[in-house]
Amino acid sequence: MAQTAKRLGMSQRTLQRRLQDAGRSFQDLFDDVRRELALRHLAAGNLTICEIANRVGFTDLRAFYRAFKRWTGTAPGQYRAHAHAMA
Repeated sequence: MAQTAKRLGMSQRTLQRRLQDAGRSFQDLFDDVRRELALRHLAAGNLTICEIANRVGFTDLRAFYRAFKRWTGTAPGQYRAHAHAMA
């Protein structure tokens, strides 16, 4: 959060306050970005699931699988297969 606040040119506390005013948390936004990046990478199909997990900030592949299942209701490999079938 500190890096994000700095890049936005505000203090960490100001960022927290503005997010709170918008009814969001930094963790919610962080998860949204991770999810969107994971979905894009899986649909593109040029990276392994392990590489995608690392790129979106997971050091433990099992944690990525659990988070992805929570986000989408499906496993990363199933999502990739479905995305490719729809393309």
